[in-house]
Amino acid sequence: MTEPERKILGRDWYKHSRLWQVFAPLMFGPERWAETPQEVTAIISLLGLKGTERILDTCCGVGRHSLEFARRGFPVTGVDLTEDFIRAAEELAVAEGLSVTFTVQDIREFSSPHPYDVILNLYTSFGYFESEEEDLRFLKRMKECLAPGGVLLIETRGKEIIARDFKESEWYEENGMYVLAHYEIESDWTILKNRWILVTEDSRCDYTFSQRLYSAQEGKELLKRAGFTEVSVFGNFYKNLYNDKAETLVLLARVP
Repeated sequence: MTEPERKILGRDWYKHSRLWQVFAPLMFGPERWAETPQEVTAIISLLGLKGTERILDTCCGVGRHSLEFARRGFPVTGVDLTEDFIRAAEELAVAEGLSVTFTVQDIREFSSPHPYDVILNLYTSFGYFESEEEDLRFLKRMKECLAPGGVLLIETRGKEIIARDFKESEWYEENGMYVLAHYEIESDWTILKNRWILVTEDSRCDYTFSQRLYSAQEGKELLKRAGFTEVSVFGNFYKNLYNDKAETLVLLARVP
C-alpha cells in the first residue's frame, strides 16, 4: 500500500483538486448517472420549461445535468472550478456531438454578456464558500446573470434533513473501495464537519472538510438579501412539501 494520504482542509476545501480526483468515482458512479434523465425531466416540469431557455449549470462537476439538458436541445453553459471535471465533461460532449459550453472558473467571478433564463445549483453544491457573506456574493452574482423573469434553482441538503437523518459515522463498500465517513456539527448548527476515508487495495486517502448549513427559512432569507423577490421551497423536484418527509431542500428564487 502506498503512503497514507491525510489532509485537513480549510474553508476553501472545494479548491483542492486532489479531493475531487480521489472521490469522483464514488460521487459520479453509474447509479448517479442513471438518475440524471429522471432528475432533468422533473426539473423541466417543475420550472415549466419549453426547450429554448438558456441554462447555466453552476458547480456542474462532470456535467451530468448539463449534458442531459443539451441532449434535449437546451442551450447550456456549465461552470466548475475543478479543471479535471470540466475536461471530462467536454470529452463526453464531443463524443456525443453535443453543443455545450464548459468553463473552468470560480462561479463568484462568472459573468456573461447574455443573460440566462435558468440557473441551476444542484447536488448539494451550495454552502462551500468561506463565509455566509461569500455565499451571498454568489447569489447576488447569479441574480445579475438572470434575464427578467428568470429563476435560480438550488437543490441541497437542508439543515432540517441533516438533523433528522444525522449519523456520526457510516461506511460502505463500492467497486472494491471502502469508504468510512465521520460527521460532526459545529458552530451552533451552522457547520457540518466531514471526514471521508477511502481505502483501496493499494491506497488510503483521508480528507477532512466543512460545509455551511442552511435551513429552509435561512436559505429563503439569504436569497431575499441577494435581491430575489419571490422564493419558493419544496421537498423534492416534484413540488412536494418541505416537511418531515422531505427528500431534499429545493429553493426556487425568481427575479421580476
